[in-house]
Amino acid sequence: MKVICAGLSKTGTKSLAKALRMLGFTVFDYPEHRKVHLHEWLDVYCQGKEPDFVSMYRNVDAVTDIPSAYWFQEIYETFPDAKVVLSVRDSEEVWVKSWVEQLEIIQTLGKVFNRILIRYPNRIKQWLFGKRVPIAFLETIINGTFGSLNTQSTFLFKKKYREHNERVQAIIPKEKLLIYNVKQGWKPLCEFLGCEIPEEEFPRANVGLSFTKDLVSARLKTIQRNVIVFSLVLALLATVFYLVYHW
Repeated sequence: MKVICAGLSKTGTKSLAKALRMLGFTVFDYPEHRKVHLHEWLDVYCQGKEPDFVSMYRNVDAVTDIPSAYWFQEIYETFPDAKVVLSVRDSEEVWVKSWVEQLEIIQTLGKVFNRILIRYPNRIKQWLFGKRVPIAFLETIINGTFGSLNTQSTFLFKKKYREHNERVQAIIPKEKLLIYNVKQGWKPLCEFLGCEIPEEEFPRANVGLSFTKDLVSARLKTIQRNVIVFSLVLALLATVFYLVYHW
Protein backbone atom coordinates (compact mmCIF):
# COMPACT_ATOMS: atom_id res chain seq x y z
CA MET A 1 0.00 0.00 0.00
CA LYS A 2 1.44 3.31 -1.12
CA VAL A 3 -1.44 5.78 -0.95
CA ILE A 4 -4.41 5.90 1.41
CA CYS A 5 -7.05 8.35 0.23
CA ALA A 6 -8.93 9.28 3.39
CA GLY A 7 -11.39 11.75 1.87
CA LEU A 8 -15.06 10.91 2.26
CA SER A 9 -17.46 10.41 -0.63
CA LYS A 10 -18.18 13.47 -2.80
CA THR A 11 -14.75 15.00 -2.25
CA GLY A 12 -13.52 14.13 -5.73
CA THR A 13 -12.78 10.50 -4.91
CA LYS A 14 -13.68 9.22 -8.38
CA SER A 15 -11.47 11.84 -10.06
CA LEU A 16 -8.66 11.05 -7.62
CA ALA A 17 -8.97 7.31 -8.26
CA LYS A 18 -8.74 7.91 -12.01
CA ALA A 19 -5.77 10.25 -11.56
CA LEU A 20 -3.89 7.68 -9.48
CA ARG A 21 -4.50 5.03 -12.12
CA MET A 22 -3.11 7.40 -14.75
CA LEU A 23 -0.01 7.71 -12.56
CA GLY A 24 0.42 3.93 -12.64
CA PHE A 25 -1.07 2.95 -9.28
CA THR A 26 -3.31 -0.07 -8.78
CA VAL A 27 -6.37 1.46 -7.14
CA PHE A 28 -9.26 -0.05 -5.22
CA ASP A 29 -12.21 2.36 -5.31
CA TYR A 30 -15.75 1.59 -4.13
CA PRO A 31 -16.51 -0.80 -7.03
CA GLU A 32 -13.40 -2.88 -6.24
CA HIS A 33 -14.10 -2.84 -2.50
CA ARG A 34 -17.54 -4.24 -3.21
CA LYS A 35 -16.66 -6.66 -5.98
CA VAL A 36 -13.43 -8.12 -4.60
CA HIS A 37 -13.83 -7.81 -0.83
CA LEU A 38 -17.58 -7.74 -0.36
CA HIS A 39 -17.66 -10.61 2.12
CA GLU A 40 -14.68 -9.32 4.10
CA TRP A 41 -16.46 -5.99 4.54
CA LEU A 42 -19.73 -7.71 5.43
CA ASP A 43 -17.80 -9.61 8.12
CA VAL A 44 -16.51 -6.31 9.48
CA TYR A 45 -19.84 -4.46 9.47
CA CYS A 46 -22.24 -7.28 10.25
CA GLN A 47 -20.24 -9.97 12.07
CA GLY A 48 -17.85 -7.96 14.23
CA LYS A 49 -14.76 -9.41 12.58
CA GLU A 50 -11.48 -7.50 12.56
CA PRO A 51 -10.39 -6.73 8.97
CA ASP A 52 -7.23 -8.34 7.63
CA PHE A 53 -5.91 -5.48 5.53
CA VAL A 54 -2.59 -7.20 4.87
CA SER A 55 -4.41 -9.95 3.01
CA MET A 56 -7.06 -7.73 1.43
CA TYR A 57 -4.63 -5.17 0.01
CA ARG A 58 -1.62 -7.36 -0.69
CA ASN A 59 -1.31 -6.25 -4.32
CA VAL A 60 -3.05 -2.87 -4.07
CA ASP A 61 -1.19 0.45 -4.31
CA ALA A 62 -3.97 2.83 -3.31
CA VAL A 63 -7.48 2.87 -1.84
CA THR A 64 -10.16 5.52 -2.28
CA ASP A 65 -13.71 6.28 -1.12
CA ILE A 66 -15.76 4.42 1.46
CA PRO A 67 -15.50 2.03 3.14
CA SER A 68 -11.68 2.31 3.18
CA ALA A 69 -11.68 6.09 3.82
CA TYR A 70 -13.57 5.52 7.06
CA TRP A 71 -10.97 2.91 8.11
CA PHE A 72 -7.97 5.06 7.18
CA GLN A 73 -6.40 4.79 10.65
CA GLU A 74 -6.44 1.00 10.74
CA ILE A 75 -5.14 0.81 7.16
CA TYR A 76 -2.37 3.31 7.96
CA GLU A 77 -1.39 1.34 11.06
CA THR A 78 -1.16 -1.74 8.84
CA PHE A 79 0.88 0.11 6.18
CA PRO A 80 2.79 2.83 8.09
CA ASP A 81 4.97 3.68 5.07
CA ALA A 82 1.95 4.76 3.03
CA LYS A 83 1.17 8.39 2.29
CA VAL A 84 -2.28 9.77 3.02
CA VAL A 85 -4.31 12.09 0.81
CA LEU A 86 -7.24 13.85 2.46
CA SER A 87 -9.46 15.13 -0.34
CA VAL A 88 -11.77 17.98 0.64
CA ARG A 89 -14.35 20.31 -0.90
CA ASP A 90 -14.35 24.12 -0.86
CA SER A 91 -16.59 24.18 2.22
CA GLU A 92 -18.85 22.01 4.38
CA GLU A 93 -21.89 23.55 2.70
CA VAL A 94 -20.66 22.66 -0.77
CA TRP A 95 -19.87 19.13 0.34
CA VAL A 96 -23.14 18.44 2.15
CA LYS A 97 -25.20 19.71 -0.78
CA SER A 98 -23.36 17.34 -3.12
CA TRP A 99 -23.61 14.44 -0.66
CA VAL A 100 -27.36 14.86 -0.16
CA GLU A 101 -27.90 14.95 -3.93
CA GLN A 102 -26.04 11.67 -4.24
CA LEU A 103 -27.88 10.11 -1.32
CA GLU A 104 -31.21 11.07 -2.88
CA ILE A 105 -30.27 9.23 -6.07
CA ILE A 106 -29.16 6.16 -4.11
CA GLN A 107 -32.56 6.10 -2.42
CA THR A 108 -34.47 6.64 -5.67
CA LEU A 109 -35.94 3.16 -5.65
CA GLY A 110 -37.66 3.59 -2.31
CA LYS A 111 -37.45 1.44 0.81
CA VAL A 112 -40.50 -0.76 0.22
CA PHE A 113 -39.70 -1.34 -3.45
CA ASN A 114 -36.10 -2.11 -2.50
CA ARG A 115 -37.07 -4.63 0.17
CA ILE A 116 -39.58 -6.45 -1.98
CA LEU A 117 -37.48 -6.78 -5.11
CA ILE A 118 -33.90 -6.90 -3.76
CA ARG A 119 -33.54 -7.66 -0.08
CA TYR A 120 -36.21 -10.32 0.35
CA PRO A 121 -35.29 -12.21 -2.84
CA ASN A 122 -31.63 -12.08 -1.77
CA ARG A 123 -32.52 -13.50 1.63
CA ILE A 124 -34.50 -16.28 -0.05
CA LYS A 125 -31.53 -17.07 -2.33
CA GLN A 126 -29.30 -17.14 0.73
CA TRP A 127 -31.67 -19.56 2.46
CA LEU A 128 -32.04 -21.79 -0.60
CA PHE A 129 -28.41 -21.98 -1.70
CA GLY A 130 -26.57 -21.38 1.58
CA LYS A 131 -24.47 -18.63 0.05
CA ARG A 132 -24.36 -15.21 1.62
CA VAL A 133 -25.35 -12.49 -0.81
CA PRO A 134 -24.98 -8.71 -0.58
CA ILE A 135 -27.98 -7.27 1.24
CA ALA A 136 -28.04 -3.45 1.32
CA PHE A 137 -24.22 -3.30 1.38
CA LEU A 138 -24.03 0.31 0.23
CA GLU A 139 -26.67 1.41 2.72
CA THR A 140 -24.79 -0.41 5.51
CA ILE A 141 -21.48 1.36 4.93
CA ILE A 142 -23.18 4.73 4.40
CA ASN A 143 -24.98 4.40 7.71
CA GLY A 144 -21.75 3.32 9.39
CA THR A 145 -19.82 6.28 7.99
CA PHE A 146 -22.35 9.10 8.09
CA GLY A 147 -24.69 7.94 10.85
CA SER A 148 -27.90 8.21 8.83
CA LEU A 149 -29.56 7.47 5.52
CA ASN A 150 -32.00 10.33 5.97
CA THR A 151 -31.35 13.04 3.41
CA GLN A 152 -32.64 15.62 5.90
CA SER A 153 -29.80 14.88 8.36
CA THR A 154 -27.62 17.68 7.00
CA PHE A 155 -26.37 18.93 10.39
CA LEU A 156 -25.28 15.39 11.29
CA PHE A 157 -23.59 14.94 7.90
CA LYS A 158 -21.61 18.16 8.30
CA LYS A 159 -20.57 17.11 11.81
CA LYS A 160 -19.39 13.70 10.53
CA TYR A 161 -17.50 15.34 7.66
CA ARG A 162 -15.81 17.86 9.98
CA GLU A 163 -14.92 15.30 12.64
CA HIS A 164 -13.55 12.86 10.07
CA ASN A 165 -11.29 15.47 8.50
CA GLU A 166 -10.09 16.68 11.91
CA ARG A 167 -9.37 13.10 12.95
CA VAL A 168 -7.30 12.45 9.83
CA GLN A 169 -5.21 15.55 10.50
CA ALA A 170 -4.78 14.63 14.16
CA ILE A 171 -3.64 11.07 13.48
CA ILE A 172 -1.52 11.25 10.32
CA PRO A 173 1.93 12.94 10.64
CA LYS A 174 2.06 16.20 8.69
CA GLU A 175 4.92 15.02 6.50
CA LYS A 176 2.83 12.01 5.41
CA LEU A 177 -0.39 13.96 4.75
CA LEU A 178 -1.63 15.98 1.79
CA ILE A 179 -4.83 18.00 2.22
CA TYR A 180 -6.01 18.21 -1.33
CA ASN A 181 -8.78 19.66 -3.48
CA VAL A 182 -9.01 18.05 -6.92
CA LYS A 183 -9.41 21.56 -8.36
CA GLN A 184 -5.68 21.96 -7.63
CA GLY A 185 -4.90 19.49 -10.42
CA TRP A 186 -1.74 17.46 -10.91
CA LYS A 187 0.99 19.62 -9.35
CA PRO A 188 0.47 19.20 -5.58
CA LEU A 189 -0.55 15.56 -5.95
CA CYS A 190 2.44 14.59 -8.08
CA GLU A 191 4.89 16.53 -5.92
CA PHE A 192 3.55 14.77 -2.82
CA LEU A 193 3.75 11.31 -4.41
CA GLY A 194 7.03 11.91 -6.22
CA CYS A 195 5.52 11.36 -9.68
CA GLU A 196 6.04 13.19 -12.95
CA ILE A 197 3.15 15.39 -14.03
CA PRO A 198 1.28 13.72 -16.94
CA GLU A 199 0.68 15.57 -20.18
CA GLU A 200 -3.02 14.73 -20.02
CA GLU A 201 -5.44 17.02 -18.24
CA PHE A 202 -6.42 16.09 -14.71
CA PRO A 203 -9.45 13.78 -14.94
CA ARG A 204 -12.98 14.67 -13.90
CA ALA A 205 -15.17 11.75 -12.90
CA ASN A 206 -18.70 11.36 -11.50
CA VAL A 207 -19.59 14.72 -13.04
CA GLY A 208 -23.33 15.23 -12.68
CA LEU A 209 -23.38 12.19 -10.39
CA SER A 210 -22.88 9.92 -13.40
CA PHE A 211 -21.21 7.18 -11.34
CA THR A 212 -24.02 7.19 -8.79
CA LYS A 213 -26.62 6.99 -11.54
CA ASP A 214 -24.78 3.96 -12.90
CA LEU A 215 -25.10 2.32 -9.46
CA VAL A 216 -28.85 2.91 -9.52
CA SER A 217 -29.02 1.54 -13.05
CA ALA A 218 -27.19 -1.61 -11.90
CA ARG A 219 -29.67 -1.99 -9.06
CA LEU A 220 -32.55 -1.70 -11.50
CA LYS A 221 -31.02 -4.52 -13.53
CA THR A 222 -30.85 -6.59 -10.33
CA ILE A 223 -34.54 -5.91 -9.77
CA GLN A 224 -35.35 -6.97 -13.33
CA ARG A 225 -33.44 -10.23 -12.90
CA ASN A 226 -35.14 -10.93 -9.57
CA VAL A 227 -38.57 -10.25 -11.05
CA ILE A 228 -37.91 -12.65 -13.95
CA VAL A 229 -36.43 -15.39 -11.77
CA PHE A 230 -39.12 -15.30 -9.14
CA SER A 231 -41.88 -15.03 -11.72
CA LEU A 232 -40.55 -18.25 -13.23
CA VAL A 233 -40.32 -19.87 -9.80
CA LEU A 234 -43.90 -18.89 -8.98
CA ALA A 235 -45.07 -20.16 -12.36
CA LEU A 236 -43.29 -23.46 -11.78
CA LEU A 237 -44.77 -23.84 -8.31
CA ALA A 238 -48.22 -23.03 -9.64
CA THR A 239 -47.81 -25.63 -12.38
CA VAL A 240 -46.64 -28.30 -9.92
CA PHE A 241 -49.51 -27.48 -7.56
CA TYR A 242 -52.02 -27.68 -10.42
CA LEU A 243 -50.67 -31.04 -11.62
CA VAL A 244 -50.63 -32.51 -8.11
CA TYR A 245 -54.10 -31.19 -7.31
CA HIS A 246 -55.58 -32.54 -10.56
CA TRP A 247 -53.69 -35.83 -10.67
